[in-house]
Amino acid sequence: MATTKQKIPVRVIPRAQMLEERQSELRKYEIRYEMSSEKMATLLSLDAIRPTAEVLRWYSAYCAVRSLRAKTPTTGTPGIITKPSTKAD
Repeated sequence: MATTKQKIPVRVIPRAQMLEERQSELRKYEIRYEMSSEKMATLLSLDAIRPTAEVLRWYSAYCAVRSLRAKTPTTGTPGIITKPSTKAD
């Protein structure tokens, strides 16, 4: 009996779109709790707020945004790598 491999669908999301989605998620938490994500992260690290499931989802989204911001270019053409200039200034 031959087994067939099951294909798992993969959804490819551009990094800029993922960043936009996570920032939108953060805004919802910040409005609901009336505090910035940075303040929530600080309070969580100081054990000043309970790490409920929702707070941990918020913290996860916050960490994702920080990571995506560090890795997402904010200028230039997406997908283009430029070489350093060899001309003297």
